[in-house]
Amino acid sequence: MKNLFIFGIGGTGSRVVKALTMMLASGMELRDVENVVPIIIDPDIANGDLTRTVDILNLYREIRRKGLSEKSSFFKTNICALSDLGNTDKDNPTGEFIFEIEGVKDNRFRDFISFQELDKSNKAFSSILFSDENLNTQMEVGFKGNPNIGSVVLNKFSKTALFQNFASCFNKDDRIFIISSIFGGTGAAGFPLILKNIRSADAQVPRSQFLREAQIGAITVLPYFSVDKNDRTSIDSNSFVSKAKAALNYYSRNVSGNNSLQALYYIGDSAINGQLGSDGAAEQKNRAHFVELAAALSIQDFCSYEDDELSIKDGKVHKPKFLEFGLHEEAGKIKFTDLGKRTRNLIAKPLTQYLLFKNYFQYHFDEYHEDAWAKNGHNKLQTIYLDKTWHKRIAEFNYHFEDWLTEMSNSNVSFNPFIYRNHGDDILNIVVNSPEKKKFLSVNGIEYFRKILNKSEPDFDILPDSNQKLLALFSSVTEQIINSKISL
Repeated sequence: MKNLFIFGIGGTGSRVVKALTMMLASGMELRDVENVVPIIIDPDIANGDLTRTVDILNLYREIRRKGLSEKSSFFKTNICALSDLGNTDKDNPTGEFIFEIEGVKDNRFRDFISFQELDKSNKAFSSILFSDENLNTQMEVGFKGNPNIGSVVLNKFSKTALFQNFASCFNKDDRIFIISSIFGGTGAAGFPLILKNIRSADAQVPRSQFLREAQIGAITVLPYFSVDKNDRTSIDSNSFVSKAKAALNYYSRNVSGNNSLQALYYIGDSAINGQLGSDGAAEQKNRAHFVELAAALSIQDFCSYEDDELSIKDGKVHKPKFLEFGLHEEAGKIKFTDLGKRTRNLIAKPLTQYLLFKNYFQYHFDEYHEDAWAKNGHNKLQTIYLDKTWHKRIAEFNYHFEDWLTEMSNSNVSFNPFIYRNHGDDILNIVVNSPEKKKFLSVNGIEYFRKILNKSEPDFDILPDSNQKLLALFSSVTEQIINSKISL
């Protein structure tokens, strides 16, 4: 596999892409993937969930471009925009991650379908299918949980420039993954339509044969949060379950029931996580939830399958896979020990490594700037600060990382594996139920961290610049610390 194209549909799609980006920054790997190519599809381009994810993707791309080396596990996987795949200027990727749906901006749904131009009988028929509220929906803030609207708008997907560009870039060994919710409007409508357009690509579509035989995985996210009803939203979360049931019934015939994709993952949460109600734009900024992190792990799982395990012929999958996610131990506050062994092995070490790096960078980088590791070789302090913009980007990304972890820890069913307050002398004692392993008369956590940094620094002096050396050094040192001091 070379490229993994990820279609993130609607708000849930954006939030799962964000979770995946955090895991890739921490060092989680996707087998045989050279480029992760997120394509975010959301009519509400001012959506707070979307804009935050795009900020994180752009930060990731810039940090990786200037700081990656073979010696670092942080930011190891390349994330690029679709248009960057054909960009000959590899040192200056500028492609956009958002697909703007044509005809949506500043339009009501009635204008999109040219309702006023319909004859009397077609107007009457449209009025049966769509309520007055549907017809008057301002689509630039999304489909407001109405898949009947979304299916009409997104049905033109195969005719868009985006689809043509995507098809032109798709190679035989590439894979596709689709992220959507099943209880809203954009995701519930977009997933089956995108899948259908790929599987039924005609000869006029570039590389149509590759698309018809592509290896496609998807996760459909069942209800996992509720919306607080207020005067800023028309969305009623009491309808989420009924909408999900209706969509599942449709999927059983047109998605899971027709062997059109190799792997379909399901995830949801019966304990409802309340979110502030909003019809879209900047106010729609849901708190991160563990369901989104677990959903991102379905992408890693899909990539772990060999090609012969995902066989397809004439657009029909031989043995489709249907998978769910579960905890080893049910808990209101999820710790690493509550996860299944495979999940724990996937995420505990990289997340802990990156949090150690984040804490040292945020709280101690300036405090101990006279340490040997910060003054030697290419990592001299004055050299580091020559690239102030890059260091600012690291700090900005780390802010998002901390925000993501904190939001998950504050959900009703929370992901709470870390002791967030410990970033001083006790910096190594940060994992719940895994106290730092100490020997008699051993130095405190921060002194041990500094000692390993100074000891390890000469191993990375071969790297050509301070940015690469910084990421490689902390990637190595945090791994050493976990192996010797923290039981995961």
